Amino acid sequence: MSKKINECPADDALEASFVEKALGDHTIEEVDSNLLSTRLSQYLGMLRAMHLWFHGAHNVTRGAGFGGDHVDLFGRIYLKIQDEIDGAIEKAVGVTGDEGIACPVHITNLAVQAMGNYPSPPAISSLAMASVGLEMEKNFLEMVATIFSELDASGSLSLGLNDFLAQSANSHEENVYLLQQRVKTELGD
Repeated sequence: MSKKINECPADDALEASFVEKALGDHTIEEVDSNLLSTRLSQYLGMLRAMHLWFHGAHNVTRGAGFGGDHVDLFGRIYLKIQDEIDGAIEKAVGVTGDEGIACPVHITNLAVQAMGNYPSPPAISSLAMASVGLEMEKNFLEMVATIFSELDASGSLSLGLNDFLAQSANSHEENVYLLQQRVKTELGD
């Protein structure tokens, strides 16, 4: 009799079957996988663009609303997006199985392309910063809705990704509210 109190029986064949299944498990069809990778790459690029843009707005905000804009508006938004990025990249790698989707050069190139559609914060007024940020957030939400619809229609929207995209939309709808209120304040509404 063994002197060990807690013995754990090993079954090498059973272990090997789990390893084989994990290594060979490709449940998403190639067409769907390409759509998934493409859309999530776009998502990550836009998210990084927004992070950089709002961080820039945070750094150059000025005028009578400086304190609130610096900390409570642009600071709050860029820090929230910064926190969101890590989980978004991990989710994208997890659901696609494509580690290349996490390439910082790829994400940054997509972010630069996205930022080209918006004026740079140092070149615009405080009201314009809030207005451009608002438009950016609305465009992001439209993109998330499109991604959601396309992935759902293709059968590539897992329950977890559904929840992830919905959470992202919820967070960015809060940003829309904050920016709308800032624009209204400036306009005296």
